[in-house]
Order: sequence, then C-alpha cells, then structure tokens
Amino acid sequence: MLIIYAHPNKLGHCGLVLSEVKKGLEEKKVPFEVLDLYEMGYDPVMRPEEHYTSGNSEVSEENQKIQEMIKNEDRFIFIYPTWWNGPPAILKGFLDRVMLPRFAFVYEGGLPKPLLKGKAVVFTSTGAPRFVARWYFKDGSLKMLTRDVLRFCGIRSMGFVIDRATKMSKRQEEKVTKTVLKGLKFLTKKS
Repeated sequence: MLIIYAHPNKLGHCGLVLSEVKKGLEEKKVPFEVLDLYEMGYDPVMRPEEHYTSGNSEVSEENQKIQEMIKNEDRFIFIYPTWWNGPPAILKGFLDRVMLPRFAFVYEGGLPKPLLKGKAVVFTSTGAPRFVARWYFKDGSLKMLTRDVLRFCGIRSMGFVIDRATKMSKRQEEKVTKTVLKGLKFLTKKS
C-alpha cells in the first residue's frame, strides 16, 4: 500500500488521519510505505525539459522511482488539506510530474486510455462545514483527484472530506477515526 501525504506537518486533522491509517493497516498486517512530500522536500515545479506537451519527455530519477512504486502497487491512500478548493501546490505538482502520458495514460484514436490499476482512498480536510464544501464548492479538491486524475488513469477511488477542520476536539477525533475506518474498509475489501 502506498500512502501519499501532502501536509507540511503531522499535527491536526491530516496528521491524525495519517496516524489512524497507519494504525489500521498495522492492525490488519498490511504492509505500507509513506511518501511524505514535504518531508522528502519534493519539488513540485515542472521544468521545461519535462513539459511533455512541448515535445519534451525527461523524467527525473526521483519521479522514475515513484512511478515504479506506483506501477508495483494496486492500493493507494492520499491525505492532504483542501486549500482554496484545491490540493496543496506540492501535491498538484507531484501529480503533474508523476502521472505522465505513457505511464499513467495514453491517447489512442484521440481518446484517453488508462494505464494504471487499483483502488485509492482520498482523505482531505477543510475548514468549511460539510454543506459548504459540498454544495458551494462542489467538492472541487476531492473531485480533481478522484475523478480527474485517478479515474482518468484507471484507479478506482473513494473520497472522504473531514469538515470543520480548524480546531481539534474529541468530536473531531472521533469523526476522523470513523472516516478512516470507512476508507480502509473500501480499500482492503476484495474486488
């Protein structure tokens, strides 16, 4: 199982999600690896030599290793905060630089063909109440990852929003724990 964590610290809601995910996977004896993008110092900036629509195709050694990890997995977990109705720039840049054509998808006859497989759970936190995130912001951050990236590349996913993530409380801790359990159930059931 590959966990992609995109938050600058391990405190608060995303940190608790990561902690609960690790605990749940350890209890089920499911091996996992965490890619903590901030801890790695991941550079999200695409270089001109990487810009594939300009005819360039360089892939850094670091991104080649990450692509190999993704190719060898079929279960993924993404954990990140929603900022301005999107993921942090570090996660967006990670997706731009890793989920490349001829690795994650190809176009055949003008239509996209996914090249990846598997299942993913996406956990994101937001300070907004759930009805605002869903009805006003249309869960844009969550849909961008689950639909526009993962499904496009062939990975089935389920997304979860942890709302009102501005201050930790006992109620918020319980909400995180229940949400993680639901996500892990989807990810670890056979299908």
